[in-house]
Amino acid sequence: MKTSLNLKTGQQLALTPQLQQAIRLLQISTTELHEELEEAASTNPLLEVEELQDNSSANNQTTSDKPEKTESNEADRKDNEEFPVQSDENNDFKETHQAEEWSQVPIRKNNNIDEGNEFRNNINEDPVTLSRHLQSQLGTMTLSKKERTWVEILIQALDADGYLRESLEELELPFSKEFEEEFGERLSEEELQIGVKLLQSLDPKGVGARDLSECLILQLSSDEEKSAVTEAAKVILSNHLELLAQHNISGLIKASGLTRELIHAADVKIKQLNPKPASAFKRDVPITVIPDVVVFKDSNGIWRARLNNAALPKVRIHENYAKAIQDSGSLKGPLNQQLLEARWMLKNVQQRFETILRVTQTIVEVQQDFFEFGPRAMRPLVLRDVAARCNLHESTVSRVTNQKYVATPIGCFELKYFFGSHVLTEDGGSASGTSIKAQIHEWIKQENSEKPFSDQIMANKFSEMGIVIARRTVAKYREALKIPSASIRKKR
Repeated sequence: MKTSLNLKTGQQLALTPQLQQAIRLLQISTTELHEELEEAASTNPLLEVEELQDNSSANNQTTSDKPEKTESNEADRKDNEEFPVQSDENNDFKETHQAEEWSQVPIRKNNNIDEGNEFRNNINEDPVTLSRHLQSQLGTMTLSKKERTWVEILIQALDADGYLRESLEELELPFSKEFEEEFGERLSEEELQIGVKLLQSLDPKGVGARDLSECLILQLSSDEEKSAVTEAAKVILSNHLELLAQHNISGLIKASGLTRELIHAADVKIKQLNPKPASAFKRDVPITVIPDVVVFKDSNGIWRARLNNAALPKVRIHENYAKAIQDSGSLKGPLNQQLLEARWMLKNVQQRFETILRVTQTIVEVQQDFFEFGPRAMRPLVLRDVAARCNLHESTVSRVTNQKYVATPIGCFELKYFFGSHVLTEDGGSASGTSIKAQIHEWIKQENSEKPFSDQIMANKFSEMGIVIARRTVAKYREALKIPSASIRKKR
């Protein structure tokens, strides 16, 4: 075989560092963007990043910090200019400065009105956990070291709802050698159960239960009032919890021998109990969402979108450093490279928000009825439609809609919320899956609990509205809403 050299031409996309950075900034959330800018500023002395501020202060700084535009300092102005720049092309959105700021998402402010706020904030940042609450009670009890050690192990084994999901043998096994070395023997079956009883005697009532039935019975047992209703509730929880969950009153009467009135009274009492005794001690740290875009209605009654000033980062190039580098006349060197990287960062951040605004404006144009009437008026929309309207690639639209939020008068939504499946209508159109879910939820909310709507009945109701949808599809949407079937919803 003869060896030869061939020359051919071809095209290949090279992902430059600037392009890689633009793609990365586009797909991350606003919070992650600010973290990225802070990290970049820590390694690049030419970048300056200011902290997030409220809308009013952000607006004031955007206007007051702009340098004057002159021919002599045009090059310096490009370096010192802040992002974002309010251009004259966005005059249509300037009137929204006086519009109402939708405050579905709280924005942290830096103004300290009184010194007590700091103390209250410290309390909120470090809430009392369930384990700490239980251990504080355990410290007041007179127990042997062996018993105390076992109860402490059980406390650490509790799940987020306050249940003991693992068996006692599995919990004790990893500590068996320690018990033998320190106490001369492992825990007996009786000692295992005693530890559980001690745990279940602590507050909140129901903690340390192995299942839902035991949890609710523990709460009933702590009730000082011993009545026929309480005893009936214990009988139902012990043996007939599944029938109660199905609202099968007739089956409960037959299985338990209780009267209908007593069963209804017991049902009311059971509903007052807490199935998750540790819920008050969960450390649910609220996720702060900063909307990237705000939707508003203009003077003509048309819904529009504009960037949220509170989400726009205040990033600039350091004036003195940039001027010194330009005056030196050197085109090479580490500082010149950092100046170039800083310019890339500003350009990519600006391009990120411009792309988010373009995509959001297109969504708002399509979903005018949604913002006017709510989810039931949602129109079907797919990434391909928005990409075609914005002259972007579908992957770009997908990155833009992920972890980007829009504040509206009816709530704060992730941009991907406006995309979803759809079903066909008899006239050849389509209906959004979101509007289908909203309609199902509305019907079930208004149904007669004694004769709830089955999936087939709702499918027939959609057919009467001109929407072609199968029973299986209705069931899929109902399950997505976490609504049980008609047989479980029915009160017998």
